Amino acid sequence: MSERQGGVRRCGLGAAAVAAAAVIAVAGCGTGQQAQGKQGTQQREGPFLEVSETAMPAPQYEFSTARGEPWAFGDVAGDRLTLLYFGYTSCPDVCPTTMADIDAALQRMGGAAEDFDVVMVSTDPERDTDVQLRAWLNAFNPEFTGVRGPIDEVVEAARAYGIPVEKPETTDGDYQVSHGGRVAVLDGEGAAVGFFDEGTAPGKMSDVLPGLAEERL
Repeated sequence: MSERQGGVRRCGLGAAAVAAAAVIAVAGCGTGQQAQGKQGTQQREGPFLEVSETAMPAPQYEFSTARGEPWAFGDVAGDRLTLLYFGYTSCPDVCPTTMADIDAALQRMGGAAEDFDVVMVSTDPERDTDVQLRAWLNAFNPEFTGVRGPIDEVVEAARAYGIPVEKPETTDGDYQVSHGGRVAVLDGEGAAVGFFDEGTAPGKMSDVLPGLAEERL
């Protein structure tokens, strides 16, 4: 069962399946419309929407990685760009497809992929334990970073980047979780400089990313 609320597509799990959902995917999900967030210069290059560096600065939240290390949006690597996604491990379609597409794009880029980090912030941190999140990301690329934090702060951080997500909730016996639709590209200070649309093909990402690194690093 899915239900659209405030522009966000929630994904529901039947009450009997909630306990098993931390290990296996049991329900489908999609995403709703994306909020524009703070206004800045915007330029469309195919599936990539570029914004000015000052439009969406790094949110001031400190989380931790699935390896137990401190992590903050403003402390991303200064000599690389970061591809940021808000998702969760029991999502059976959009989230794994997005991670697989990002990995495929980086593989196509060869050595140029070294200019990029990939981070997924969990929108279901209560069920996405460190072990669960790390194992899930390892299936795509062991170099990807999983991040967990208090869900209220995760929601606010996502919205600071113009990505609407909501807290998980149980409605009529369904456990509902939301995820972002876009992949944000962060500069070395954690500011969002652009976004890839949901479902962007790996080849289209790999066409754009090297030029972004050349411009921004």
